[in-house]
Amino acid sequence: MGVNMKNKRPVSVIVILAFLQLTVSCSIHKTTQRKPDEMSGAKARTRPIVRVLMKSGETIEFPKGDPGYLLGDKIVGTAKTKTVKVKGNLGISKEGDIHIIRLASGETYRARSYRLIDNGNRLVMELEPTPPIPLSDVELVWTRQTDAALSVLAALGGVALVAGAVVLIVALTKQSCPFLYSHDGSGYTLEGELYSGAILPEIERGDILKLHYLSPVSGRYLLKIANEAMETQCTDELTLLAVDHPKDVDVFAGPDGRVRTVGRPLLGPTSATDFDGRDFTAIATSSDGRMWSSNPFGRDPEDPGSWTSGLVLRFPKPAEAARAKLVVRIGNTHWADIVFARFFGMMGTLAQPWLRSAGSDPSVREKTDKFMREQGIGLKTQVRGPDGWRDAGFFYPTGPFGIKDDILELDLGGVPGETLEVRLQGGTFFWMVDRAGVDYSEDVTVAVHALSAREAVDETGKDVREALRAPDGAHFTMPEPGGYAFVKFTAPPEAPGLERSFLLKSRGYYTIHPQGEPGKPDLAKLLAIRENPALFLKFSLQELLKTFSARADAALPAKDGALREEQP
Repeated sequence: MGVNMKNKRPVSVIVILAFLQLTVSCSIHKTTQRKPDEMSGAKARTRPIVRVLMKSGETIEFPKGDPGYLLGDKIVGTAKTKTVKVKGNLGISKEGDIHIIRLASGETYRARSYRLIDNGNRLVMELEPTPPIPLSDVELVWTRQTDAALSVLAALGGVALVAGAVVLIVALTKQSCPFLYSHDGSGYTLEGELYSGAILPEIERGDILKLHYLSPVSGRYLLKIANEAMETQCTDELTLLAVDHPKDVDVFAGPDGRVRTVGRPLLGPTSATDFDGRDFTAIATSSDGRMWSSNPFGRDPEDPGSWTSGLVLRFPKPAEAARAKLVVRIGNTHWADIVFARFFGMMGTLAQPWLRSAGSDPSVREKTDKFMREQGIGLKTQVRGPDGWRDAGFFYPTGPFGIKDDILELDLGGVPGETLEVRLQGGTFFWMVDRAGVDYSEDVTVAVHALSAREAVDETGKDVREALRAPDGAHFTMPEPGGYAFVKFTAPPEAPGLERSFLLKSRGYYTIHPQGEPGKPDLAKLLAIRENPALFLKFSLQELLKTFSARADAALPAKDGALREEQP
């Protein structure tokens, strides 16, 4: 076409590219999204179900290790024994023969029976199975794809897998994002992902991950950082924050690294409704595997109101409150994974040149954050004041299996009355919200032990401790999939009468290894999105509906810069 893209302000599209690998299949297992009518085959009916999207927009997550299965015309779960740490007071009530157990953190379980062990520090529960879900109420089903070769390879040695096997597993599961595992006393458990979305050195960022499974092992804390993607991952800091605090508070930290306290239990919303007025209050008040999401089906891609979705939360507020701490447990859907991969493919041969161009732009970080906030990649947060909704910040992406606890301080200046209204907004079918709560208390004094690694050894036996000690530009680099490091910290003595929680402070970035030969870029679509970045959300909805309706619609730019459907 003879178009000089270098002089056409490429950063507005690069900003989108900066999130291509935020959530690209950050799953340990390969998963497939299916419509209910695709579950009729014998193989499909026997595949484990890990998540379902209800027609109401509710998402139900099956417990780890306890998937659902299709039985007749219903999805059913099975009973499972679960052990959790006891922190703070337990809330226990009964519904018939079922015990409703609410942890101080807000997690809620339905148990047939329970018992306390380890001097009351651990709770063992026989969980009630997930209630049967009629398939007629379901919009999408996520099934776990089992693969005999993958299972055999995974059994060959766990973390000691040979490099060739790791590469094959990566190829089968298409994983991405730096993964962080912690040792819970019996083995390593995935905690989440680190610095999601930082795919350029110029947008390297710090991150805080609240750890839920870490327990001391012979006076040490054991972590594992792993590269399970076709990426080069560069970590500049890995600091473990062991926080000793009173038992009536919990601790969180945002990307700024400031440790905040909130009262237990959090103050939950008095109401939570989606943008269509549906009630999600019960779902947003507890962390029980039931989450708000958004049903993308039946939406009109030509209607900008269909491009975003979210929740409006209402909380009690002291009339004089000037600030509030908003705590959420949130995660990305799998669709964010798919649409970014498709957008990356649409970039074709321009992807790598544009990435290099973006890296030379001194304002790329500012433009990146703006795109995240405005186009639903980050979860935009707003507070209602006398003049309407005003921006209050946003939460960074997590990845589809990186359900994460996060915190944001809200400025309530000028917010009248005794009700706080908060709006969470993201791209349609990009986000899930498991729980939300607020706290108006001042931070209490806590003891923060900032622990540097006592030992850190990579897969070759090399000592990488110094590279992880501080954000000084000296990175621990995992250039290929299969790289990892075991990191050990010395556990400080615990203070009597206090509880210990853990936060992991990290900093870094990663770069993508594109697979296959890049194709010809779709300049028409790219130019349209460059002129109006919101059209990325339209592209997303069009691609989703096309995927599940088997329509071969193609989106092209009209003269006014909007995307329109190409007629056959």
